[in-house]
Amino acid sequence: RGGSKAKAPPGPKAEPVPTAAPCPQRCRRAGTLQSNFCSSDFVLTGTVKSVSRGPPQEPGWAVLSVLGVFKAQAALGLPQPAKGSSLRLQLPCRLCPSLKKGSSYVLMGRLGADGAALLPPDAFVVPYRPQQQQVLGNLSKRPCRGSP
Repeated sequence: RGGSKAKAPPGPKAEPVPTAAPCPQRCRRAGTLQSNFCSSDFVLTGTVKSVSRGPPQEPGWAVLSVLGVFKAQAALGLPQPAKGSSLRLQLPCRLCPSLKKGSSYVLMGRLGADGAALLPPDAFVVPYRPQQQQVLGNLSKRPCRGSP
């Protein structure tokens, strides 16, 4: 049994590969446009120009062409009007949310400590339909009560 005296550190099977943020077992959104609006730091609609998932230990990025901003336009550093401007969103999880180049979405996410726009795995992201424009416009006019 001639083994070494020092214990070997746990192998890769014992520890998951480090990622920028933990990813859930399953990627799913919860709630509705209305229930997620106030709890999100920003709300916008946009068309995906590119998606880069990068290496496992680093966050991915999505670049969007903005269609409309309904919350936190100034915090995102977007011009007035924002339509047509580009915005880079950080994707901490490699799997979620699932975004396709050329598709348009309603995106509700968070602002990181450095002010970067983040789409965490639990971000509310749904395919964009023109009739949502009015609903989002109405939600943006209502005050949000206290933070959750």
